[in-house]
Amino acid sequence: MSKIVSVNPFTEEIIGEVEETPLEQIPAMVKKAREVLLAWNKVGLEKRSDIIEKLVPLLEQNKEKLAKIIHDEMGKPIQKAVGEVEAAISATNFFLKNTPIALKEKVLDENEKEKNVLCYEPIGVVAAITPWNYPLELPLVSIVPALLAGNTVLFKPSEHSSLIGIEFFNLLKQLEKEDLPENVIQLIIGGKETGKELVKQDIDLVSFTGSLRAGKQIMKDSAEKLHKIILELGGKDPAIVLKDADLEKTAKGIVRGATINTGQVCCSIERIYIQKEIFEQLTKKIVEKANAVTIDKSDDKADIGPLIREFQLKTVEDHIEDAKKKGAHILTGGKKLAGKGYFFPPTVLTNLTDDMKVMKEETFGPVIPLVSFETIEEAIEKANNTKYGLTASIWTKDIEKAKQIAKKLVVGTVVINGSGGYKIGCPWGGAKQSGLGRINYLDGIKELTNIKNLTIRNMR
Repeated sequence: MSKIVSVNPFTEEIIGEVEETPLEQIPAMVKKAREVLLAWNKVGLEKRSDIIEKLVPLLEQNKEKLAKIIHDEMGKPIQKAVGEVEAAISATNFFLKNTPIALKEKVLDENEKEKNVLCYEPIGVVAAITPWNYPLELPLVSIVPALLAGNTVLFKPSEHSSLIGIEFFNLLKQLEKEDLPENVIQLIIGGKETGKELVKQDIDLVSFTGSLRAGKQIMKDSAEKLHKIILELGGKDPAIVLKDADLEKTAKGIVRGATINTGQVCCSIERIYIQKEIFEQLTKKIVEKANAVTIDKSDDKADIGPLIREFQLKTVEDHIEDAKKKGAHILTGGKKLAGKGYFFPPTVLTNLTDDMKVMKEETFGPVIPLVSFETIEEAIEKANNTKYGLTASIWTKDIEKAKQIAKKLVVGTVVINGSGGYKIGCPWGGAKQSGLGRINYLDGIKELTNIKNLTIRNMR
């Protein structure tokens, strides 16, 4: 039986080996999920909520253990890893509170002859295929609302974060002591071929966060059976900085937005367009802030850790090398830190052109490309010049002007004087090739259901 090897990105040492789920077992697992679906549905939302609510104290009690696994396997500084566990707890509480609101039946139309009622029913068997960059929070926001809505779930964590995936699954399995039926949640371990095999099965919905390439393959593999799909496929997120922006706050925010989680975030800032009048001043401040970013080799309070694996390091190096060959200037960073570990410093680039990989493809690393512009129309055009459309940010003191610019950016989220935008309680998803569907918000809960219109006619 083949195994998944887990590597510590700080030391490059193997920290665990996990047996892959045999591909031939997956159809039987899907069948079990299908068989228990009706029983889980009949439990009712109130009882399901009572069961899932028991997950909160389990997460609280295991906070340090979970954070340590995230730190060792994914490379997140320990305080940031603790923050991820806390975010997962907050997300669970959000779904517990808001799922009854989202799924409440609603009378659409009523007269003396008939009544039309909007109903939300479980969509069925859900495949949750989740990423490695937030290896606890992102699986949780896929799995918990799916379970609350009455679905059964097959959970496949990334092969690069199998250890934390297993630990989270074990906590979910403890809910069987609280009347969670067996096989409502099942774990599948493996890589690309395992995910591909899962998607081909008799399931009803695929919830996937990951690369554009993998998302397109899921669409192809789902086409024959017309699975419903929710895809979050990353971004090449632009920042537009106007000449009236507060330079100090903007420089700090840009560097944070570009380097958070070592840049391994789908909503991290990957292209920065700065109005010509302040380009030199802001560039100098951005370099200063980039050089001040602390890297976690031994300090658990550091800003960033290593990149997760060698494959991600090679992607970052490839993008920078391509930019250098085409004339880019490196103002700071640009090379892996010496010694063990996939440590890469914040890297500021200028003299960039649109044909460079660092301006077109998702880098997923602490790289900060700076480009000047003259007119706002030019900045909007450049910002939209991408196949992606996840988030964008606008930096200015003129909020009304920023709101007008925001309307012209083809993305799922715009942040004014900040970056990111992922927040439980707000809709999350992208435009263009950044994905399909939304998660987190009330509509995201509804995505995990079959929306049914019930028409009741009077026989009299």
